[in-house]
Amino acid sequence: LRLPLDIDEATAAAFSGDRGSGTTGRLDMASKYTVRINTFRRNDLLKKVVEQYATCPKIHSIQVIWSDLAAAPPPMSFFDLPNSYDQPSSYKSASASTPMIEFEIHTVDSLNNRFRPILDIATKAVFSVDDDLHIPCGLLDFTHQVWRAAPHTMVGFMPRMHGYDTLSRRFTYHDWWYVWRHGLYSMVLTKACFLHRDFLYAYAAVTKRPGLTTDMFVREPRITGRRLAPSSHGHRPRRRPRPAPSGTTPLAPENHTMRAVHDYVDAHMNCEDIAMSFLVANMSHEPAVWVRGTGVREIGSTGLSSDQQRHYRERGMCIHEFVSLFGNLPLVPATHKVDRASNFWFW
Repeated sequence: LRLPLDIDEATAAAFSGDRGSGTTGRLDMASKYTVRINTFRRNDLLKKVVEQYATCPKIHSIQVIWSDLAAAPPPMSFFDLPNSYDQPSSYKSASASTPMIEFEIHTVDSLNNRFRPILDIATKAVFSVDDDLHIPCGLLDFTHQVWRAAPHTMVGFMPRMHGYDTLSRRFTYHDWWYVWRHGLYSMVLTKACFLHRDFLYAYAAVTKRPGLTTDMFVREPRITGRRLAPSSHGHRPRRRPRPAPSGTTPLAPENHTMRAVHDYVDAHMNCEDIAMSFLVANMSHEPAVWVRGTGVREIGSTGLSSDQQRHYRERGMCIHEFVSLFGNLPLVPATHKVDRASNFWFW
């Protein structure tokens, strides 16, 4: 399956010399992107990153994914924003040069929410990011340019690699240090990466969305093959305690495989990023692209369990389960890294 996402209409017009009505607007939108921030009860960090992204002129909108059922989003006055945000009752910017700020309020607490869009996404490019990362505007713009050259895949700063243990006959998950030693990766974490908006709709498995215009497609992912043996060979990952959700899933998956993926992520509170990597690779058959993240700063705690080995085992179990659900291992290993030429002294 090859995605029909060729050169976009505005870019084609630019190369052909067409300067007809509407071309300028399309070119302007092609140069912009939407930032979707995943946050949960860390308003101090959210304040810092929203204020940072609000200064980036190429960001069209900032969508804060709000899954806290016990608290309402902070008011506009909570953020110290440029003067263009002069309407305290509104999250929308009064200036075309500054991004809109919107809260996407979900009725269930789920890690799947970051890929379950409720708000309309006007740009093709979406930057998925956690609330504990500070990323300079220039680096975001450069990475967006890289993504525009490879819109079928995921482009991000944090590469990871999968593996297979022949002794235990289980898939494994390798961290950054494995990538650093071997120069090989097959995923980039959605903690900070660009991807096409239609991959979010495909993850949500919504095949009918009134009023939505897409340029890729929104349909059931190409998932074939028989189900494999149970992922953990009799050992299930430990379920972590979580509050019972109240409300209903805003966008219920219509595809049985993605519904199973959603259920697995909710049950284990882990691996929604790996699931998205599987989905994108399964649809595009292309490797992810790693961009050198010079200037990326983590401003909060890592949130990683003190038992890292258990964490990696659980991630490996996720990979095995998703291979079973998708009917294949679509992840494509890659060795390339993209960086600015100006970061090197010698060519």
